[in-house]
Amino acid sequence: MTASENISTVLHSIDLSFDDTPISLENRPEIVRQSEVGFDAEKLVPTQTYVECGIEKLTALCNAAGLSNKIDQITEIFRTLTSSWGETVVGANTGWESDVSDDCSPFEFSIALDPNKAELRVLVEAQGSDPNLQSNWQAGLELNQQLAAKYNVSLDRFEQIADLYAPTNSEAKFSIWHSACFYPDKEPAFKLYLNPQARSKSKAAAIVEESLVRLGFDRAWLTLAETAAQRGPDKDEFIYFSLDLAAHAQARVKVYLRHHDATPAELESALSAALNYVPGDAIEFCQAMAPDQTSFAQKPVGTCFSLIQGADSVPSFGTLYLPICNYASDDRVVCDRLNSYLAQHSFPSSVYTSTLESFATRSLDTGIGMQSYTSFRREQDQIRVAVYLNPEINAVQSSMTYSLPSVEEMVCKYYAENTLAHHPLVQRLQREPVNPQHIWLLFMNFHEVINHFTSLLAIILVRVEDERIRCLIAKQLNEELGNGQIEDNHKRMFDRLIINIEHWRMDSFTDDMLTPGKEFTQRLHEIYSGSNPYGGVGAAILMEIQGEQFDVCLANECRKTNIDLSAIAWLILHEEVEVNHANELVVVARIADDSPEGRLGAIEGARQARVASWRLLDELYRLCYGGSPATV
Repeated sequence: MTASENISTVLHSIDLSFDDTPISLENRPEIVRQSEVGFDAEKLVPTQTYVECGIEKLTALCNAAGLSNKIDQITEIFRTLTSSWGETVVGANTGWESDVSDDCSPFEFSIALDPNKAELRVLVEAQGSDPNLQSNWQAGLELNQQLAAKYNVSLDRFEQIADLYAPTNSEAKFSIWHSACFYPDKEPAFKLYLNPQARSKSKAAAIVEESLVRLGFDRAWLTLAETAAQRGPDKDEFIYFSLDLAAHAQARVKVYLRHHDATPAELESALSAALNYVPGDAIEFCQAMAPDQTSFAQKPVGTCFSLIQGADSVPSFGTLYLPICNYASDDRVVCDRLNSYLAQHSFPSSVYTSTLESFATRSLDTGIGMQSYTSFRREQDQIRVAVYLNPEINAVQSSMTYSLPSVEEMVCKYYAENTLAHHPLVQRLQREPVNPQHIWLLFMNFHEVINHFTSLLAIILVRVEDERIRCLIAKQLNEELGNGQIEDNHKRMFDRLIINIEHWRMDSFTDDMLTPGKEFTQRLHEIYSGSNPYGGVGAAILMEIQGEQFDVCLANECRKTNIDLSAIAWLILHEEVEVNHANELVVVARIADDSPEGRLGAIEGARQARVASWRLLDELYRLCYGGSPATV
């Protein structure tokens, strides 16, 4: 992958503005295609309410999926789910564009297929009278109570974690969604979906981790972090947290991720976190649905991991969600590909075909987007496939373009806001009683980095020819070396800190527990010595930004122990020094922007260092809270 491709990976999760052009790589290009095939919003004359339109489509789907005997029950539930907005006329501007469906409608249908039957699902977003994140959250809470009163759903687990998801992040796309699943041979089931990014996008991983701990899945985070989200938060992004609204033993907790620029092999690796994983499944599905697609860069692929009480460390099921409308020319192509895949797995295609025919309001070959996603998961020896159906009833928007950000904007701004202090390890350290042994282990692993930090800075001096950058890096290096005074040498000061906290030594410590620090240091050497010399510049900027963030957190934890601050002089000094260094390196970032080589190299070096840093903290989390890695 080229440096520019890697930069686009990070940009997927950023909402910045450059050259007065808003960036949004999550725009829905399939909507643009609708307009290209003749979709004209101005010619729409809405005559139906949303609930009327939805019931019309539901009735058609029920008849096609073998659920015609349950239409009355299903439409009654749909009316309950849509009670906050169902009487709104289709196309009316409420000021809120729902993220539930690709055309911004507040509902979406899907059909799950296995060889013997079909399951019909509906996903909706409750909305306040003046829709926004907070009013929609309140409407969702009211819908919870309606469902509990009418259908006896269980809200116990939701109430254990609800405070983590009450929305405060104005950039979040939703706060709470609800879903109902309808079956030919059993009663309906209900689920809700929460947004880990509703309070802070950079805290999404920590919100998921704390939710799992509260709900009794103490070790599940380790499996997800080390396998499903192993590429770091900018590539593997936590987007949904779902609960079955039931109290039975098989009620699921589900965690969803979005994988930016993932290859089929990387998706395969992510799904290996689950017990139902069978090697080759994900690659086969990707090849069948998106032939010759080597990387899913146009729109990220999703995964979901289902946890059941009693199996608290390894997800029971993994599911792959492929945004097929971004990787096919029209819905006829999607239909042909899926029919071929179903035939290979001995699925009768009649239910899928009849469902699609009943739902369609246009010819399949005149556009793309009616089928927004296809998904699969394995249940025992059988593949289970689902198709997600976009209502295609709303007006659409054109997509936006973007330009390459500067190093200052990309590294200094983005990584300062998406702070390392929001990693689940740091968040858990802060929310639980202070644990000196954990602090000691962190310092011991950071000792590995400190021992080599000056040599990393020296690599930049040797390799980067820009004298302005060399002067600033040399200044920082001189300070690290104590400005010529050996007693002020920062490495020597850190050595004294380690001696002073020896009484915090972890009882179960072994030398293997220093492996995370050693591997992180080795990875930094590779980044600083990479093909583009500015990679080390970007990594150095990031290390100072993250150093400032992490030093403050560690210093606060140390203060909770009432330790004499002179014993941790290195840390107290670096609370101040890192701020100065970070400010100086903003200047370095601006200089790196002067050339394409500098800009591309610095952004890519920072990205790689960010992934390595996140991985380091994942490993330290395991050592502090999980023991040996969970095995599948």
